[in-house]
Amino acid sequence: MKLVFSLIFLTLFIGCAPTAFDKNDLIIQNVNLIDVASGKIQEHMDVIVRDSKVLDIHSYDSLADAKAIEKIDGTDKYLIPGLWDMHVHIQDSSYLKMFLNFGIVGIRDMGGCASKPTDGCESLCAEKLANWRELVKTGQLEGPNLYIAGPVLSGTGWPSSLPANNIYEVQIGIQKLVELDVDFVKVYDKIPAETYREIARLCKLNNLDFAGHASESLLLSEISEMGQKSIEHIREQILFCFTNDPNELETFLEADNYSQDDKAFVKPWIDDAEIAIEAFKRNETWFVPTMVVQYANQRYNDSLWVNNPLRKQLPDSVNKGFTEHLTHSFENPDKNGYLLYWIALNKLVKRFNENKIGLLAGTDMACEGGIPGFSLHEELQLLNSAGLTPLEALKTATINPAKFLNLPFNGQIKESFYADMILLNANPLEDIKNTLSINMVIRNGNIIKN
Repeated sequence: MKLVFSLIFLTLFIGCAPTAFDKNDLIIQNVNLIDVASGKIQEHMDVIVRDSKVLDIHSYDSLADAKAIEKIDGTDKYLIPGLWDMHVHIQDSSYLKMFLNFGIVGIRDMGGCASKPTDGCESLCAEKLANWRELVKTGQLEGPNLYIAGPVLSGTGWPSSLPANNIYEVQIGIQKLVELDVDFVKVYDKIPAETYREIARLCKLNNLDFAGHASESLLLSEISEMGQKSIEHIREQILFCFTNDPNELETFLEADNYSQDDKAFVKPWIDDAEIAIEAFKRNETWFVPTMVVQYANQRYNDSLWVNNPLRKQLPDSVNKGFTEHLTHSFENPDKNGYLLYWIALNKLVKRFNENKIGLLAGTDMACEGGIPGFSLHEELQLLNSAGLTPLEALKTATINPAKFLNLPFNGQIKESFYADMILLNANPLEDIKNTLSINMVIRNGNIIKN
């Protein structure tokens, strides 16, 4: 009996014993840990990292094995999960380090197949991106997690896209994407309805998600019912969901100079708006508003943005494309139209958030002036301005991407989760701009050096 009691006591003692540290462990001491799930701040915490994961989280202990591990002083600082940009177009390997420097630990590349950098609005081919991803995984290149779409399915005739004008073309295109081992399928514009349905069928057959633009040939509710996982940007089909007030909608149409023919053309989408919102909720269809790229149409006089020194790190062709965008925005006679769309987008984001429709932070960078890493922080600020709380904005770049991508050990700071974290000098729940007060970025348990 005494032996049994001793064994039980020993087991309990070991179970309650403090974490045994390894000489290679990392500890962030006395930090304010932000729980993005609840919005609560756990003050004066120690976060211990072993290898690539969080090993333990407990109250601050000033004597915690100080000699055996690398210590980071988190006093008066705030620790949040690493961020995700869920809509990017990568055109140069320099983007990868830029992402990390701004705490972006994961990205969803939304496709293309450019052989070399262009204006920034199309990705390099999937083979190149997959190679960089492998180098990141093996530690030969610093960068975030990459999810890759590859060449897009499109009815526009864009040279580097996969044609999707009929069922036969789609069957060939999906087969090519399967061979490329893409993570998901990106749909673009002008895809016929019958062809769109074939895309949905083949994606389900091949266990592939599909995401992207909303096709003009279908109602938004139909697209949701087909299983499209996310809708990107603001287009007319989704635009008309911004209000359920007929008078406000009519005011918008009049202000944007819609003719009677124009109104008749968009009436099916207007009539579908409330049905679409319910479909989004029922089917868990996500929305990626990419507010920052829409806002770019109005920023041609924003000298701090135009002359951001980070642009020097981007390919010449991307900066050339940005210059052309600025010229177009400045000379565009329909500035009022851009402003109306911007107002509608803000209302749409607020309404979707109030209806508990999933939102994902994405930037469309480096299209039309986007800057890898930096633009994601601007996106969070714009989401906050549109009506999300700072916590809700943070979720669009942390918990929500992890849920969308089915990554059960990402998006939060918890024991056994991957150690992707940002140490901030100020509290982002008080002011979302404080996500830019970066003191340190930790990726897979490693400190990222600028």
